[in-house]
Amino acid sequence: MTKAIEKALFISSPSQLGLFRDSFQRIYFGQEFCERLLPSKKDLLKVKSFCSKKGISLSLVTPILTDAGLENALALSRLLLPEDEIIVNDYGLLHALQNPRPVLVAGRLLNRQFRDPRIASFRGKVSDSFFMHLQQSHAASPEFQSFLLENSFARAELDNLLQGIGTDLSKSQLHASLYFPFVFVSLTRMCLSANCNSVSFQGKVGVFPCSRECQSFQFNLKSSFFPNELLLFGNAVLFKNSALPKEPELLSMGIDRLVTNKALQLPG
Repeated sequence: MTKAIEKALFISSPSQLGLFRDSFQRIYFGQEFCERLLPSKKDLLKVKSFCSKKGISLSLVTPILTDAGLENALALSRLLLPEDEIIVNDYGLLHALQNPRPVLVAGRLLNRQFRDPRIASFRGKVSDSFFMHLQQSHAASPEFQSFLLENSFARAELDNLLQGIGTDLSKSQLHASLYFPFVFVSLTRMCLSANCNSVSFQGKVGVFPCSRECQSFQFNLKSSFFPNELLLFGNAVLFKNSALPKEPELLSMGIDRLVTNKALQLPG
């Protein structure tokens, strides 16, 4: 039997469960970029119940964390079963998780890649070996693979780089997931969405109290320097790459899961 890629739907709110289709075998639920948007226990239990009724798997996604965010993430992790997954993007969370732990997955923030869309224009302008290097990720490194395996990680998450994907985990004990269609570029702790709906804050940039304005606004950034339009969601910058490699090509690289992240942070 030919192996098929597992399809996962990434959502950040139970209201987005309406996006689920029978073609999905897994729900990714949570937040990659901001601990202030971590779901409540009540919302996680709603999604767990949905997954149980549908007979599908669950992955809880967690972001970079402060001490306060770490406590919230740990509280959510205690609601998971050993067969559930937790997407780890913070080394503090890795060390704080207690046994029995859910299945560990190295998130996109843990598995670094060269994500700037301008890198695609380097093709033909730099050596082939250097361009191939720019298609790699930390997970392509034997040292990082050893670290992940020694810490019981089962999988590493990848972005669909505009310059192409060079990470090949087919000969590793690790599995790989690919996010589609939105590619993560960068993030900051300074959220540019904060107070963006307040006229009195026009022209001001800084660290302001959070009212989750990012769940109501997104910003499209265009520049002649970038081949793709950049999307600002709260504290994170992404871009859309609709060119998806064929399934046999993905499987040949050890990528056996496709994570559809169309919903991002905005409510469904």
